[in-house]
Formats: sequence, C-alpha cells, structure tokens
Amino acid sequence: MIANGYLCRFTLAVFLLITASGSAQQFDAGLRFGLTTTQVGGDQLEGFDKAGLLGGGYVSRAFSKRTSLAMEMLFVQKGSRKPVDETDNSFYRLRLSYIEVPLLLRWKASRKITLETGPAFGVLVAANEADQVGDINYAPAFENTEFSFHLGLLYSLGEKWSVNARYGFSVLPIRSFSSVSNYRYLDSGQFNEVIQLSLNYAF
Repeated sequence: MIANGYLCRFTLAVFLLITASGSAQQFDAGLRFGLTTTQVGGDQLEGFDKAGLLGGGYVSRAFSKRTSLAMEMLFVQKGSRKPVDETDNSFYRLRLSYIEVPLLLRWKASRKITLETGPAFGVLVAANEADQVGDINYAPAFENTEFSFHLGLLYSLGEKWSVNARYGFSVLPIRSFSSVSNYRYLDSGQFNEVIQLSLNYAF
C-alpha cells in the first residue's frame, strides 16, 4: 500500500494544481479517473494481464484553435501478472504504484477527436512482487523513478466530459535485470507497458 505521507502529498498537490489553475483564465483544469491494463517487457510473460487504477488532475493551456499543452498529476498502478491455469499452477504478480506527471502536446483533429503525445516522469511509491510461494525479496530492486513516453486519443462526449485512451511505455529500464530470460533491448532490463482508459471531467 502507499504510505500515508505519499498519499497526503499527492492529494495536496492535485488540489493545488487545480485551484491554482482555476484562477487563471487562460488555463483549463479537470479530473481524470480510469483503469489500466499493463505488462512488463523483459519478464518473459506476454499479455496485458495486470489490471489497475489511475486517477488525478490536469491543467491545460491552448496555444491555438487546434493545439494545446496539458500537464497531469496522476496515481497510476502498473505491473505484470501470470494467472494460474489448468496446465500450470505457477503464479506471478508484480504490483507497481507510481505518482506520474505527463506533459502532453495535444492536437485537435476534429470537433470530437483530439490526439496527444509526450513524455512523463514517474516516482515509484510502492512495489510488491510475489509468486505461488509468497513474496519475492531476492530480485534486484526497481528504479525509484521512471521516464516514459505516451500516445493517446481523446473523444469528446460533450462540453465537460471526454473519454481518453492512451498507450505508454518506459524509455529507460524500470529494473536492470540482466539474465538469459530477459532479452528485450539487448538484455538491458525490464520496461513498463501500459494501456489506459479513463473518463475526464473538465471544470
């Protein structure tokens, strides 16, 4: 679980982000809540089998009728999972929780559709790794920070509401874990891959 100190700081930061932007007429602000489905490249498992939550706030500023820049502050759950099946009773689960700040360039393609892309910086606030035996404590530690890149699409549902679909991936390893079973990026480590689906509300 996230330490109470991290949760309090995150809640305060989102509150300040939204209230500070609300007084500036050139900025828009809102909330974003949704689900994630994730995998970790380099762990020899395939499939976006780990579900999680995301939530937080955002501010954005338009530079023209079509382009804007948005900054978000989110709590995002990531990780990897191998469920038990009929032929294999082995089990694996990796839970990673981040406070993440994406910086996204947005381009309005039509009245309803907006495209977005940009980097994000994350701070790891909780990590748990387990298999059918129990918690795994002998593996190399995860990096405390993450640098990722995102591609997404927003679909407007009206003046206040929109749906957001986004794909993100780690640019740098989240864990340097060189072994024969880790072969991505010249065996350089493990990398988060995340698909997000969220509902956005604009103030």
